[in-house]
Amino acid sequence: MPSTPFPDLTVPGTLVIGTRYADGLEQQQALVEAEFASLTSPPAGPAAVSWFLSTDGETVLTLARWTDDTAVPPAGPPRYRIYRSLAEERETRVPGCLITAAFDVDGPERQRAFTDAVIAAQPREGGHPGAISAHFLHSVDGSRVLLYAEWTSAEAHQEAAEAGDHDKGHELFSGTPGVRLTRGGRFHLHRTLRRDPAR
Repeated sequence: MPSTPFPDLTVPGTLVIGTRYADGLEQQQALVEAEFASLTSPPAGPAAVSWFLSTDGETVLTLARWTDDTAVPPAGPPRYRIYRSLAEERETRVPGCLITAAFDVDGPERQRAFTDAVIAAQPREGGHPGAISAHFLHSVDGSRVLLYAEWTSAEAHQEAAEAGDHDKGHELFSGTPGVRLTRGGRFHLHRTLRRDPAR
């Protein structure tokens, strides 16, 4: 279980999300510490940053929330905004694992149609008890969809996969024209930096 809470994606702002390769846990942690140190001294920057380490030891995912879109560096990872979310209003479970699936799509219309189809395919009631929430993020340039799902644990997600809970979603992922799954992963929250303590 993470020592700090997962980022609240419903807070207004632009989300900048990127991944980097890391050869093992030590390199993952070193990448995070170096970036954390670089962000603690400059006066300007993102309002909050969360770093996640992939469970396979190969990737660091960085999620930065900017309150001023004009201040986001022009070069770098894609900018995202939330399109739709699936979450209970009075959720009390604590996320222990982040599951992502990233897609290249052919424009904003395909972003919306694909996301709406995935949400429509979800069970109206029930679902695996380890699934907490799912947020569908659309890149500002219309070229990507990122599924950001919070689970109680990686083990719960694996259990659901083995039970076939994700089969219908995988059919949509692979069978929708103009949509290409590029990558996905399981991550644990490693560190968080907040410049706006009120949040």
